[in-house]
Amino acid sequence: MQARHYPLQFLFVLVCLLGLLSLTACSQSTEQNARQVANEFWEAILQEDMEKAKALTTWDSTQYLSLLQNKKMSARRFETGELKIENGLAEVATVLYGGDKGELQIPLRTVLSLHDNRWLVDVQKTLGSMVSGAMGAVVDQLNSFMQESLKGLDSSLSENIDKLGKSLEESMNQLQKDLAKPPVNPTPTPPPDSSAQPI
Repeated sequence: MQARHYPLQFLFVLVCLLGLLSLTACSQSTEQNARQVANEFWEAILQEDMEKAKALTTWDSTQYLSLLQNKKMSARRFETGELKIENGLAEVATVLYGGDKGELQIPLRTVLSLHDNRWLVDVQKTLGSMVSGAMGAVVDQLNSFMQESLKGLDSSLSENIDKLGKSLEESMNQLQKDLAKPPVNPTPTPPPDSSAQPI
């Protein structure tokens, strides 16, 4: 029985191919993990499971979760799309569908950062992307909705739709103000000193 001898170049190419395959698999796994965390986060928000949502967010942005509990901002469903990973940050294109029938589309980017090889949602950056990207889209949708709805309808409906647009705009403006300053955590009052004697 003869032993086979492989040229050194063949072995080098084989090792390089195996390395490339493992890098590709690792990259796909990283992307899948980021997308999965984004999807789990929005599912938790829709189901109002704030404990699960909190477990999927960065420590320094958990206080912003309360802004997502605002009923004026509540979504009925969501979709995720294109994913971009760069410098330890992942951005997942996301559309929230709000309104009574889920007809209002609010585009944003779900921003995640890598902590101890685990993707976590940065709620503050995610909400910031909502403010910057959503207003134009929401106003356009409201305008087209109003144009369609007003054909043959009375002026009271026009006023109600106009109020809805203003209310949504005020909510977005308030959200932008809330994001500009961190939420205030109440400072705990120290317990009374039991060794102190009353005067």
